[in-house]
Amino acid sequence: MSLPTTMRALRLHAVRSDAGPEQLRVDELPRPDPAPDEVLIEVGACGICATDVHVLTGGLPHGPRLPQVLGHEPAGTVAAVGDEVSDWRPGDRVAVLMGRPCQRCGYCRIGRENLCRDLVVPGIDTAGALAGYLPVDPDLLVPVPPDVPLHEAAIVTDAVATPYHALKRAGVGEGSIVTVVGLGGLGMHAVLLAKLSGAHVIGIDVDVINLERAVAWGADAVIDATREDPVTTVHELTDGGSDRALEFVGSAETADQALRCVAPGGRAVLVGFGRDHLETLPLARFVTQELEVAGSYGATRQDVGELFDLLEDGRLDLGRSVTDTTDLDGAPAALRALETREGHPIRTVVTDLR
Repeated sequence: MSLPTTMRALRLHAVRSDAGPEQLRVDELPRPDPAPDEVLIEVGACGICATDVHVLTGGLPHGPRLPQVLGHEPAGTVAAVGDEVSDWRPGDRVAVLMGRPCQRCGYCRIGRENLCRDLVVPGIDTAGALAGYLPVDPDLLVPVPPDVPLHEAAIVTDAVATPYHALKRAGVGEGSIVTVVGLGGLGMHAVLLAKLSGAHVIGIDVDVINLERAVAWGADAVIDATREDPVTTVHELTDGGSDRALEFVGSAETADQALRCVAPGGRAVLVGFGRDHLETLPLARFVTQELEVAGSYGATRQDVGELFDLLEDGRLDLGRSVTDTTDLDGAPAALRALETREGHPIRTVVTDLR
């Protein structure tokens, strides 16, 4: 069957500024052809992510190149392959890793390609996946098990893989006491994955719905930061602090909370994006209590592969992760809802991109 010559795509034409709101439009564009060493994906699902909101507001350190097709969390089927591609066939179900590393630098060579200095992220540095078709490097493809729906596969590469990578950075395991600060989409998956690892989990948020949801997802305790001091409560619940803390909000205040929640010898991992400058504890306390603070960015191919193994084995259930789906015309409203937290989305996925 021949492919269409055009496709629809959600494009950002102007970033939000003092001069006015962002300008988003669904445009009709020529369908791209794959280069000889590329694979063309018919996008079946693409997650809506807070990073997309940062692109709209100019909150990232680089990009976008306007007009920009948004979206970096896709899954779909192979529609066509370039002449030099032999490992993939039309009809293969795939997810796409959220960034294209150079595969040559020192970070890439040691499996830390998320730190590649030349990392290219679709929807920020190049055309994204909120479109009918997407040409990609075949090295970025991950096979999707037959029993995993595409709308769940799409969110694995970021919404699930980012907190999974952070938990690994933190060193969370059986018997760990873990505090999760911020129970949005990433924080909720951190709760889910930390419980899967055998950890005792405490969740902190300011939203009652998020707190109730965290309990339903397995959190052992939750703290409403509008009603009580979360740091004091964590220390009371744990007799001195948690072993690990993960922060998913992206503010100096919540980063400081995460660090103050940990016990001596503990480690705080910061995942949330923000423009604030990091404020920390007195140097003497860092030294005498041997505290650690680390950043965590994105995920690696190995992380994503491990998550799909967990899905295929039936150990990981993402059935509650997609709280809403929409078509391409509804994507701008989904972005606004994510920014305002209207409806308390965990992940909204665009599943009709025609």
